[in-house]
Amino acid sequence: MSQSPHPLISQADICPGTTSRVLRHALNFILLTLLTGCGALSDVRSFSTPYSTPDGGETARLRVISDGMVRAVPKSDCVDFRLPGAGVMVAFRDGYANRNGERLGMPDDDKHSSSTVMTELLVPAGQPIAFHYIGAQCYNMFRFVPKAGADYQLEAAGRFKCTVTLKQLSVKTTELPPLSLEDSKLCRITDNL
Repeated sequence: MSQSPHPLISQADICPGTTSRVLRHALNFILLTLLTGCGALSDVRSFSTPYSTPDGGETARLRVISDGMVRAVPKSDCVDFRLPGAGVMVAFRDGYANRNGERLGMPDDDKHSSSTVMTELLVPAGQPIAFHYIGAQCYNMFRFVPKAGADYQLEAAGRFKCTVTLKQLSVKTTELPPLSLEDSKLCRITDNL
């Protein structure tokens, strides 16, 4: 004997005890939201603030190519979007802050396709820079220390295989072996709430 599907809410399911339970859960949710508000605000800020170009000191040029969103935190080896200059470098989807399409005259790259976005930005040299990449099926946090005056290309893709690669570019050729990236993490574990 088979049973027909039941609706999620029926007239018989609503009773006075249920209403007070729903209100209690709603109040708990509001309280939790207020308690984690600082983390939530920084998370919203991290998607709505573009990366800021350094205003002085030695720099390197960085080309970012991605099929998702790459956010950066300059002068930090961990991810904390409250720090000065932190923000979105590129975002494939509309509705987020980004610096898509900017050019600094770096050597051309023929690999950029219509399924990715690209930008060229200045990053502080001689200090770590932490990155956070979110793709369709991929999530990575990593960091490296750029050398002054150098050109780099960072590719973050997750459509077919989750990969993040970094190359230092040369004036003579754009094909140099990939550089190693170090893992990064959140500066405060509470930022994950």
